[in-house]
Amino acid sequence: MKAFQFVCLFGLFINWSGLVHPQEVEILPKRQQIFLTPNTALDRVQQEHSTEAPIVVSQDELDQLIDCKGGGACPISAALIASQGLRAMAGLPVDPQPHRTALRVFRDKPELLLGRISNDRFVNLIAYLCADFQEMSTAISVLSAPNSPHSALEPKWSETDGPDLSVKHGEMKVLAYTVTTADGTVRGRHFVLLKENNEGKLSILNPGSPLKQRFFLVEYRGVPTAAKQRVFFVVPDGLDKSKQTYELNTIFTVRFLTDDADGSTDDASRVETIKGKIDLLADRLRSSGELTSPVAWRSGGAAFGLPGIDLPVEVGGGGYSASEAIELFRHAGRINLNLRDVIGGAHGRPLTKSSTALSQDVLRKLVAGEAYVAVAITEPTAGTDMKAMKSKAVRYEAGFKLTGRKLWNARLRQATHVVLYTLAADSKDGERSAFLIPLDHPGLKVVDRYAHGLTGNSFGGLEFDDMFVSRDHLLGEDGDGGEIFNEHFQYWRLMQAAAAIGCGEAALDQMAERIKTREAFGAPIGRFTHLQQPIGEYLTKLRMAMSLAREAAQMIDNGDYEGATPLVNGLKAEGVEIALSACDAAMRAHGAMGYSRETDLGDRVRDLMGLRIADGTTDVMRMSVVSEKYGSDLWKMAIYGVRDTDTNIPKDKLQPASAE
Repeated sequence: MKAFQFVCLFGLFINWSGLVHPQEVEILPKRQQIFLTPNTALDRVQQEHSTEAPIVVSQDELDQLIDCKGGGACPISAALIASQGLRAMAGLPVDPQPHRTALRVFRDKPELLLGRISNDRFVNLIAYLCADFQEMSTAISVLSAPNSPHSALEPKWSETDGPDLSVKHGEMKVLAYTVTTADGTVRGRHFVLLKENNEGKLSILNPGSPLKQRFFLVEYRGVPTAAKQRVFFVVPDGLDKSKQTYELNTIFTVRFLTDDADGSTDDASRVETIKGKIDLLADRLRSSGELTSPVAWRSGGAAFGLPGIDLPVEVGGGGYSASEAIELFRHAGRINLNLRDVIGGAHGRPLTKSSTALSQDVLRKLVAGEAYVAVAITEPTAGTDMKAMKSKAVRYEAGFKLTGRKLWNARLRQATHVVLYTLAADSKDGERSAFLIPLDHPGLKVVDRYAHGLTGNSFGGLEFDDMFVSRDHLLGEDGDGGEIFNEHFQYWRLMQAAAAIGCGEAALDQMAERIKTREAFGAPIGRFTHLQQPIGEYLTKLRMAMSLAREAAQMIDNGDYEGATPLVNGLKAEGVEIALSACDAAMRAHGAMGYSRETDLGDRVRDLMGLRIADGTTDVMRMSVVSEKYGSDLWKMAIYGVRDTDTNIPKDKLQPASAE
C-alpha cells in the first residue's frame, strides 16, 4: 500500500464510528506454552508479507500522517511490527489488516499524530496492541542508558555489565538509539527490533526497510570503572557512508508471561501487567470523558481484577502485598491524582475484619466493581482532635441507634456504602466503633459541600438522628473502631504518598520535555540552568521518598504496623509536599500554558493541595513523627498544654487522626 493511499484511507477512517474498541478482558497466562525466538518469529512475518497480503506497516507509510516536526513514524511502525512478531512467536494468527489497526491506533490515541513518542507513550502503544492477544498475557519493561535524556525514572543498566541484549524464546526487544550526525547535530531517536545476537553482532529489523536484513556491531565505551556505560551501534564492513553515530538509549522488552511450577507468576510481572491494563482503561475513559470517575474505573477495572487487587484471595481479591500495591498507586498517580481511589479495595479494606453477611456481600460486590466504599470520620469540630467526636452509638434492641453529623468527607455521592465512625456504645475513654452503612440506609442524609480539587469525587458530609442499624452493620466489636482506623490508615496513607510521588514524577517529565522544546531568544529555554535545577532537586527527593515508601511497605507486609507508623506519617507529609513543589515548578516552567487547560499541571497542583489536608494533614503528620522518635512529651505539651510529668492522658489520645 502506498503512502498516499494510506492517507486517503485515513481520511475516510476517522469518520467511521462502527469500529469497536479491542475487548478489555482478564488475560490469563497459558501453562507450558512453547514460544518461538524473535528471529524465527520475525522471519515468518517478513516471509508472509506480500503486496497481496501486506502484514507489515513500514515507516514510510506512516510518515505523511505524523507531524513533520515531531517524527514518530518509526516507533509506531516498530510497535506494529513487534505486535505481529509477538503473534507469530505465540502461535497466534497475524493481524491480516495492520494498516487498519494503525488507523484505529491514531483514532484512539490521537496524540501519536504529534510525534515525539516518549517512553511512556511507546509502552502504552505496545500495551494497547498486546490487548488484542487472546488468552495471552504480556509484561513490558523499560531499561535506559545511565546517560539517557529520555527518562530519569526508569531503571538504568549497569555501567560495568552493560545492558542485556540477549534474545530469548517468548521475548521481543525493541531498541531505541540516538542518531547524531558528524557535525554533532542530534537528529532524534530510531527504533529497531532485535532478532538475534551472535557474539555482539546484532541482527535487526529496521522499520524503515522492514523486509531487508540489517546488522549492527556492538561497541562499548566508558571509563575503566564503568567500561560499559555507553553502548554504540556500528554498521559492519563500512557500509554506512553517512558518518552518523548511533548510541543506544532505551531497551523495551515485551515478554509473554508463563506460570511458574506452582501456577503463579512472579510479583514484578503481574504488577507490570496490571500497569499496562490500567493504561488501556485510562485511554478509554479519557476518550469518553470519564477519566476521573471512580465509578467508571471500578466497573471497567473489574474485568482485570483492579477493585480487588489488595483484598484477600478468600473474598475473590488478588492478594497483592503492600509492596506491590504501592507501585500501582504510584503508577495511577502519574496518570491523575484522582486515581488514588481506584486501585484496590480502598476504604472497603476494613470490611475484611468482619464476617457478617453484609460485609461479605459488599466485599463480593466491591471485587466485581459494583460497590464503592467511602469513609466518614471527621466532623464539624472533630478533625485531628478525635477526642471532640460527638457522633455516638446507643445500644437498642438487636442493634444500635446512631446520632451525629459528619463533615468534610469525600466520595459520598459516588459510593454505595460508607464506613461510619462513632463513639462506642459502651464508651471508655473515647473508644470508637465503626459501622458499615449503605448510603441509601433509612435515616442517613448526605449533605453537599464543594472542594477546589480532587474532582473525581464529591465532597460533603452526613447527618443521622436515632438511625437504627442492626448488629450486622458493626465492624468487629463495639470499641474496635480505633484499632480498625489505625491499621487501615497506615496502609492508606502510604498508598496516598505513593500516588503523590507518581503525580510529581509525571510533572517533572513534562517539565523536562518543555524546557527541551520551548524556544526563547533563539534557543531552547533548557539552556537556562535555573530551570534544570528543580528537576534535579525534586527528582532526587521523590526517589528518596519512594525508597522510604518501599521500606514502609515491607514492614506492613511483615505485620509491623507499629514500626511502619513513623515512616508512613513522615511520607504522608513530605512525599506530598515534595510532589506539590515539583508540580508547581513544572507549571511555572510552562508559563501561561501551565496555568491553562492545555496541560494538567494546574490540576496536579490543586489536587495535591487537597491531599496535603486529606488523610492526615502535613503539620499533624510531622508532629506525630516527632512523638514517635522523641516520645509523647512534646505532643502532650503542644496539644494539651501540660508538662511531661503529666501521665494521666491515655495513649490512644495521642494518636493523630484523619482529615479525610
